[in-house]
Amino acid sequence: MVKYTVFANFYIDTEERFLRLQDSFFSFYKSNIKDWCINIRGEYKFKVKKFLEDHITGHLNVFFLESKQGWNFDTLNISKHFKTNIIFFWIEDHICVGNISKINAVVSEIKLKKIDHLIYSFFHNGVFIKPLNAIDYKIKKNIFFFKYDLINYKKIKTWYLKNKIKPNYLISACSFMSLGLFKKNLNLTKSKKKYNQMLPFNFEQRFDENKILPFNNGVLKKELFVSIDDNHGEKGYCLIDRGLYPNRITKKKLDELRSKKNNVFKKNFFLEIAVKRFVKYIYK
Repeated sequence: MVKYTVFANFYIDTEERFLRLQDSFFSFYKSNIKDWCINIRGEYKFKVKKFLEDHITGHLNVFFLESKQGWNFDTLNISKHFKTNIIFFWIEDHICVGNISKINAVVSEIKLKKIDHLIYSFFHNGVFIKPLNAIDYKIKKNIFFFKYDLINYKKIKTWYLKNKIKPNYLISACSFMSLGLFKKNLNLTKSKKKYNQMLPFNFEQRFDENKILPFNNGVLKKELFVSIDDNHGEKGYCLIDRGLYPNRITKKKLDELRSKKNNVFKKNFFLEIAVKRFVKYIYK
């Protein structure tokens, strides 16, 4: 029986995000999981910790890291506690629409074929399968796989150009990853400036960010996880639009709430600094 590590470093700041996290958890938690390494940020972090402790009987590590060095730095420290070489990057608003046996079968094939990276969500009717027409690939029962080296990269790039399709990410957060590639990617992306260092988005590698090559890439044959509210460019894709998840609050409203809270936090943070400096000045 092949087991894997569940990793997350997420920000849970509203009741809705907490509810979605629970629904996501219950959709996969009975699969073959060896250990959980979960870093929780946001005002709901203690509730999330209590929820996980109440429902996980195996090995659980919970962290409340939010250092000034940022998400990447904290994640690298968390990775020291992983107990397997297969890492499931848990995104709390994606739900498994397959079944537990399917997850276990995919993980077994990842282990067997030494797959370094496999996107588990945003299937979009086989959007990751279509570019395989440009290369030689191999097949297992649940996945396609190939060596993502520079030669295959160029062939796939030509396919995208020929078909006038915008390339997908080379590395996605919604993925199973080998421990080696996970750490390599963290080290490659630790100095990226595109997004705020406190956010996880720099972890993902665009198609043109190919320094991460080579690695063994896997592609699902069938849909496994689906986003709750993100259509990801395809109308009607997400679970809410399919009518498979309650539309308690729109994605736009949820993002607005987070943005508003972040702005309040920034104002309070800078006000606190200003007050401390003023008190220090008066004291002197």
